[in-house]
Amino acid sequence: MGPPRNNQRKPTKEQNARDAKKDKKKSSQPSSRRPTPQSTTPQQPNDTHLDLSTTIPLTLQQLLLNVFKTGLLSTDGHGWLSNPDSPPGEAPLDLKSLIQTIKSHLYNRDFDSAFTDASEDLLRAYALRWSASRALGYAGVFKALLAECIPPSAPPSSTHVVCIGGGAGAEIVALAAVWRDLLDETQTRLSARLVGMSLQDAETEASTTPAPTDAVGGLGSLAVTAVDIADWSRVVDRLAFAIQSADVPGGKSHPAPLLGGVQLEGRGEADARHGFAVRFRRADVLSIPDAELKGLLHIEAAATAMVTLMFTLNELFSTSMAKATGFLLRVTDLLRAGTLLVVVDSPGSYSTVKLGKGKPQAGGGEGEGETAAQERKYPMKFLLDHALLSVASGRWEKVLSQDSRWWRREAARLRYDVGEGAGLEDMRFQVHIYRRVDG
Repeated sequence: MGPPRNNQRKPTKEQNARDAKKDKKKSSQPSSRRPTPQSTTPQQPNDTHLDLSTTIPLTLQQLLLNVFKTGLLSTDGHGWLSNPDSPPGEAPLDLKSLIQTIKSHLYNRDFDSAFTDASEDLLRAYALRWSASRALGYAGVFKALLAECIPPSAPPSSTHVVCIGGGAGAEIVALAAVWRDLLDETQTRLSARLVGMSLQDAETEASTTPAPTDAVGGLGSLAVTAVDIADWSRVVDRLAFAIQSADVPGGKSHPAPLLGGVQLEGRGEADARHGFAVRFRRADVLSIPDAELKGLLHIEAAATAMVTLMFTLNELFSTSMAKATGFLLRVTDLLRAGTLLVVVDSPGSYSTVKLGKGKPQAGGGEGEGETAAQERKYPMKFLLDHALLSVASGRWEKVLSQDSRWWRREAARLRYDVGEGAGLEDMRFQVHIYRRVDG
């Protein structure tokens, strides 16, 4: 299921400070009215060597932002409109008005109007406003995880990543940028290796080692499947085209295109042999049949290494706790051992699920008395751990868990001038990573 991703108004500095104090207080004095994760889940993950603070070079970050700007905003023939499938005579986006409309829908929790039934212009505005910043924040997470999934010493192979709720493009463009960075690093290592070899050694190795036909730069290939309940297909089309467009402004260190030879499969199988392949599927993962879910999670051309739920799982739980838990258990049944499940969401009180309803007693303070007794708030992290580590006991191990961390942009060095109300912003999030094990 896709967005809503940020269903609250942007938290102020004062709200963030209050959240941090609440999180600290809850960790030392758990409320008796709320179940605590400590009673049913391990205290520490099994493996904490992942470094999520790594990121991609600044010039590559700028190229990533230019992909969003060119792909979703440009209407002057520079970038997207060189695509022969683009509609002629498009009017420029009224970005300020569109963003205000989206914020109004989100404030009223009218997610159908904001996403499911939204026009293409509204979805483009959402991606310009929120997805670009998130793509920068995701890049560090994905770089660490892809390095985990694809060790440098491993032979070239085809890797598949599934992004549940990934229609707005942040995951797709972030993965493309990380893949570009990994390809550059791989090429640098190969060049350094060749420099250290004699000509005779190089000729001997070249004659005895066949070059992989399905690999780029010795790394392999990557296929991305984005799944969403809303129809983001046109946004995905635009971004996929911009990723491989040489018309996107780039720099000397990282010229455009972000990636060449991108294959976009809107309805067919993503063929990872093309180096970087993208496919989009519109689906409600809470109600999709098992056979269709299996088709989303697996493709013939590549092995699924990672499934992501970025600012999505809390909304699934809010929609239906039972269905969301069932979805996680079905995913458990369908994934192979070694696959990573990556959950990123808003931190603290912004990711809680209410269960039960009650009417406040007369004279009772707000949130007290009858209502407090009948309504419980469950942290998303607790529900996630309960599903994977208790109900599906023995089938997952927790690799990393952080309740709150920041990604902060290079505000003085990055440029993203797409219109009023759509600037870059820092991202505070919680992250939980699990690995499927035999069981």
